Amino acid sequence: MLRVVDTPKLLTFPCAYPIKVMMRADETVRASVDDVMARHAEAAAITTATERPSAQGNFQAVTYTIHARDEAHIAALFSDLKAVSGVFLVL
Repeated sequence: MLRVVDTPKLLTFPCAYPIKVMMRADETVRASVDDVMARHAEAAAITTATERPSAQGNFQAVTYTIHARDEAHIAALFSDLKAVSGVFLVL
């Protein structure tokens, strides 16, 4: 007999949720990512984002913190970010 056990939720919504985007270091890629963020999050997520370039300057990691409404909100944002040309990883 299989017994189903409820697992505790890791997040309680709404919540502050950091999203790190690894991308090519290019102004047009960053602008495209910012456009996606503007569609899914409040303006403060873009203005308070932190940026870290790679050692050689070819890539950059940008961390945005959004006010996540629910899991579907995060999933939709991740999907749209992954579709941007020049984005390699979304965490």
